[in-house]
Amino acid sequence: MTNQQRFDRLVENALDFLSRAIEELEEQPKFSVIHFHAAVEIFLKARLLYEHWTLVIAKGADPDRAQFEAGNFPSVSLDEAANRLRKVVGSGLSARELGAFDKIAKHRNKMMHFFHEAESKEEGAALVRDIVKEQLTAWYSLDQLLTQRWKDVFSSHQTEIVRIGTALKNQHEYLQVIFESKSNEIEALVAAGIPVEVCPSCGFTAQRHEPDVHSVYEARCLVCDHSDHCLRAECPSCESAVVFRNEGFAICGQCQSSIEPEDLAKALIDEGAAHIAAMDGDYSWGEGNCSDCDGHHTVVKTVNDEWICASCLGNFDELQICDWCNEPNTGDMEQSYVAGCNHCEGMAGWHRDD
Repeated sequence: MTNQQRFDRLVENALDFLSRAIEELEEQPKFSVIHFHAAVEIFLKARLLYEHWTLVIAKGADPDRAQFEAGNFPSVSLDEAANRLRKVVGSGLSARELGAFDKIAKHRNKMMHFFHEAESKEEGAALVRDIVKEQLTAWYSLDQLLTQRWKDVFSSHQTEIVRIGTALKNQHEYLQVIFESKSNEIEALVAAGIPVEVCPSCGFTAQRHEPDVHSVYEARCLVCDHSDHCLRAECPSCESAVVFRNEGFAICGQCQSSIEPEDLAKALIDEGAAHIAAMDGDYSWGEGNCSDCDGHHTVVKTVNDEWICASCLGNFDELQICDWCNEPNTGDMEQSYVAGCNHCEGMAGWHRDD
């Protein structure tokens, strides 16, 4: 069996677990959680397998090809998989993504070891609503990985991934009671000029945003509790307001223009103030590098006097200059002369090349 065939079977297995999780939600919520958690872990392992089979082997175990092919080996945990995705694959999970998956893992452990079936109909309904919240949030993060960041890797399975996503979205009916209970609060927010938009996780028009532009804020859904780091800025083509979620990529809802981090950076920075500062010898308004996402010249000083990364929407208090390459960076540059920064290897790297 080829590595590609193993990868395909692993993905098919994950999709089977997801289908079971959807089917079991109402009648067997305990097994729904367990199977959903299994699907998440398998998808992450599939991404590692695509890179190399040894990455799936648990830490501390000797990689053995024969045992791997026989399926006789300990595999990585969720935390180990996340660590290797970041350090080896170079496509790690964000804190938001890892947090969503960790909630599912904790819920799964509770179900496995401490769970008792709800005694009343009301308790059972509340349990299902809680599970739906967690699953929708985790699926939103997983779906972003499978259909965007890792789309090329999972390209042959996109049709089934979309089908599963549609089925999960249909679970929002279980959250209708929460949406109805929040209707007065939502109407009051809208009347006060607070933007309330469709939540990308549950589909209800219940995610509270902030009206201010050029500042990063947390947008939280009043129904499913899903949250995004957001920023509101003007479209460079038509100047209408565009909301960026968790990254500097977006499509303008007005003119359908595709906006990328470099476009967002230009929209955020106060060019006039930056020019005047440079004329006075102050280059603190220049573009910096992001230590969180490795963005090159993606961090800019906005008109609100904040440092924001136009790639990952990180918010920083200041930039520091790398003592080796003189590049402005986020993060601590105290040891940068020797160790370098995200974009150089410092003196140690220079002498190592010699």
